[in-house]
Amino acid sequence: WVRVQGVSSIDEMQNIPKALKLLLKEHASMGSLQLDGELISKDGTIKRAYRLSDGQLIESVLMPYEDGRYTACISSQAGCAQGCVFCATGQMGFSRQLTPEEIFEQVSRFASELAAKD
Repeated sequence: WVRVQGVSSIDEMQNIPKALKLLLKEHASMGSLQLDGELISKDGTIKRAYRLSDGQLIESVLMPYEDGRYTACISSQAGCAQGCVFCATGQMGFSRQLTPEEIFEQVSRFASELAAKD
C-alpha cells in the first residue's frame, strides 16, 4: 500500500476490512515523522521540517528540474557537527544519527507524492 498506492495512513487503504484496519492501527504505524513546517518556492522546490519522536527537527527537500527529474535531499542526522555559521542545522549542533526507518520515511513520503502525480 505504501510503495504502490502511495498511502500515508491506514484509513486510506480502501479494500481492507474495517476489523483489519483497527488491528493495524492498534499494532502498527505508518511512520513517526510529524510535519512541522513546509515551504514551497516558485520553482516548485519543497522544503519540509519534520519533528522526530524525541523532539529533534530535521529537514527534507525535493527539487524539481525542467526536464522532469527530481532530486531529494534527505536527512541522515539530527543536527550537524560542522557548525557552519550560515546553516541553521549546523548551529543546532549534532544530536544523533537517524534510524533507518526515519530516513526511509522521508524518501517514502516524497516517492508517494510523486507517484500520485503520475
